[in-house]
Amino acid sequence: GGGGMVGASPEVAFGALAAALPAAVEYAQRRAGHADPVPWTPAVVAGYCVLVLGGMELLSFLVNLLFGGWKSIPVRGRHLDELSPKDKAFVAINRLTTLAFMRAYVIGVAASCELGPLTLRNTVIALPALYAVYDLFYSLFHRALHLRAVYPWVHKHHHRQLAPSRGNTDAVNVHPFEFVMGEYNHLLAVTLVPGVHAVTAAVFIILGGVLASLNHTRHDVRVEPGVYAVNVHDVHHRVPMSNYGQYTMLWDRVMGTYIPYTEPPAKKKM
Repeated sequence: GGGGMVGASPEVAFGALAAALPAAVEYAQRRAGHADPVPWTPAVVAGYCVLVLGGMELLSFLVNLLFGGWKSIPVRGRHLDELSPKDKAFVAINRLTTLAFMRAYVIGVAASCELGPLTLRNTVIALPALYAVYDLFYSLFHRALHLRAVYPWVHKHHHRQLAPSRGNTDAVNVHPFEFVMGEYNHLLAVTLVPGVHAVTAAVFIILGGVLASLNHTRHDVRVEPGVYAVNVHDVHHRVPMSNYGQYTMLWDRVMGTYIPYTEPPAKKKM
């Protein structure tokens, strides 16, 4: 728009918050005495960067490979065909931010998760608890992003895409403030849910990446009964004041913001 720096200042301010949060978390972890279990030699740093950044690049490809045969969700909103320079910049910044987040996540897991035997409690029970706690905070945060005073400066960018299709690329094409808050919310969940095994924490973050990517495809993947469905996130992109959850609609049902997916009306035969 023509607002210049005055108009852009709230967006820049949210960007500054996005830059400050990883540093603040690292400071808090150091103050709490949480040791970094990884010996960061140059070879480890190089391998880590390849693993994390390469993994994000591979995610969309693997999701399409694994779920490409599923029924396709019809496109009912405008598809963002071309990514702008701003889109590409946000995607690149957010993928680089993941390097800082994953380091903090490993430190958090080492500090708060169990490393002993795998049990029913620290795996099968703990995993859905992690997603429930994550989405409690994420749903409230996501809903706040839709407040009129905030929406134009942060979340509006993501909603330029009404029919997500690119998987991880469309998933991370958000304002960096939104991305950082969403990512570090995983660390909050691991910290708050007691008795989580480190293996469960690893499954939580990896499976979370798969589900978030799936949410931004046309693959009609569902886990019944009502546990997870790509199509309800597709509803959110068309009807923004609904379905705020990332992984589950549990808290949307509680808040009264859940709108189920409905098939488009059949075209009348001429």
